[in-house]
Amino acid sequence: MREALASLEPADIADVLEAIETELEAVAYRLLPRDLAGAVFSELEGDDRERLLEALGDERAVRAIESLDPDDRAFVLDELPTEVAGPLIARMDPEKRRQTQAILGYPAESVGRLMTPDYVRVRPDWTMSRALEHIRRYGKDAETVHWVYVVDEHAKLMDDIHIRQILLADPDTTVAELMDDDYIALVATEDQERAVRVMARYNRTALPVVDSRGLLVGIVTVDDISDVAEEEFTEDVHLLGGMEALGQPYIATRAAEMVKKRGVWLAGLFMLQVGTIGVMGLFREQLEAVAILAIFVPLIISAGGNTGTQAASMLVRALALGEVGPADWWRITRKEIVTGLVLGSALGLLGLATVLIAGSSGLVETDRHVWIIGFIVGTAVVGIVLWGTLIGSLFPLLLHRLGLDPATSSSPLVATLMDVSGLTIYLSVAAVVLAG
Repeated sequence: MREALASLEPADIADVLEAIETELEAVAYRLLPRDLAGAVFSELEGDDRERLLEALGDERAVRAIESLDPDDRAFVLDELPTEVAGPLIARMDPEKRRQTQAILGYPAESVGRLMTPDYVRVRPDWTMSRALEHIRRYGKDAETVHWVYVVDEHAKLMDDIHIRQILLADPDTTVAELMDDDYIALVATEDQERAVRVMARYNRTALPVVDSRGLLVGIVTVDDISDVAEEEFTEDVHLLGGMEALGQPYIATRAAEMVKKRGVWLAGLFMLQVGTIGVMGLFREQLEAVAILAIFVPLIISAGGNTGTQAASMLVRALALGEVGPADWWRITRKEIVTGLVLGSALGLLGLATVLIAGSSGLVETDRHVWIIGFIVGTAVVGIVLWGTLIGSLFPLLLHRLGLDPATSSSPLVATLMDVSGLTIYLSVAAVVLAG
């Protein structure tokens, strides 16, 4: 069993363990080599980790936690219930406990929660031969040796050097001679989303993390960043779908939790739709006088909802990638006004043609005023599409400015707002045109 499991990748072993009974899972986990066990444990899902720790018993559970890298260890303990995590931390090796508590001391969702203290650092006055000797001695315990960090006597970050430069340099060359004093660092208290953007922008496999004084406290590697990017993208997709983000995989989410995450949003959107009843009540006389107006209501509100959803989706993604910010609101407004007018005019002409075709073909009962109804529908579509592009593009910017997640301006929310406002625009145009 040990040989069979050891031939697989950690993620595949985790899938095997999750597919069998907990008692057998604990037996199989004990058979894993120590180095492999830590990598496998970090791949397990939250609920399965908790069940496995309980099955392993106190002593083996502590060893399982200690086998993880510092950043993974902090992540796992942070997800466990307090009554489970507390005793585990108390029984850990003092040095590993200190590392873990230091990481857990940073705010949730901060870069400090992602970093690991296992890295290689050198001094500027060292020669390449001494630096290589140091790397050979301590590199096996580091998260990565692709980048080596230069610090002064107070552990303040001075530069970062790629391992290629050290390997190819003359043995008598000093570290200072390779330094260019040009490096990119993250601050431990910054949001994790910035780490994702910086890593992607500069195409790095690791980034140093400093505190408020510039002291090097850890590094963040690309594998940690990819996990954060996946979580952030998943959260945005859920919010854009009009629901709270799930905290765990879909299959592992209980039905009660699913109802809670989706029901609150659906109830709120349902109540917002009540506004359409109020709007139609205000224009009841126009609807009774020209009943054909009601036939084209679905056509009208779908144009606004679709347009607003498109704009919101583009702006949420642009904000997530750092392509735009609240300061760009005027440039975005100008672009969306032009886009809205062009799209609105095209859809307005299409709406006019739809009314004329429906009237001439007998699909709807109309009279000699079919051109007036077509004009109302076409004009309303232009205004609604223009309004939809502005709402969909500026609403995410407003939320971002207020410190909220722009993805909260979800597709269902924008569509619901456009239903109410679009119906108001349509019936207001009808009231003006049909006055008298």
